[in-house]
Amino acid sequence: MGIRRGRRRNERAAAAVEFALIAPLLLMLVFGIIDFGWMLMKANLVNNAARDAARAASLSGSYEDIEDIVDSELESAGIDEDDVTVLITCTNTSGSNCTGTASSYNANATTGSAVQVKVTYTHNWLTPLGTTCALLGNESCVGDTIILERTAAMVRE
Repeated sequence: MGIRRGRRRNERAAAAVEFALIAPLLLMLVFGIIDFGWMLMKANLVNNAARDAARAASLSGSYEDIEDIVDSELESAGIDEDDVTVLITCTNTSGSNCTGTASSYNANATTGSAVQVKVTYTHNWLTPLGTTCALLGNESCVGDTIILERTAAMVRE
């Protein structure tokens, strides 16, 4: 009987050691899936906001209208407007450009202008995976944030 008890204890100890070796890898995999899915959702929201803002610009929207569309779409999804930058530029058929300011855009955007809306969002990771990767000394790690940038362009009617 003494031999059987010793084997069970050894088997339990072996299982505990195996779990201790596999658990960090499993947690990193789960954290990676969560973070990557979260980032893809935010990238999709930024893409949709840029596209909808460019559509508003093509329908003769003002600079403020275009910014409001981006802000309201991203704010309804829980994205803080302080993490978002919107740049609206245009090129007229005559070749003159808007400088990306409200006064320049509202004065120079005319029918036939090519309007471009660029939305940049600084995404923060949910889990400590990016930081953990940097602690291991890998220089190709993403760090605490990643920049999501989408551009949409349309012709103003």
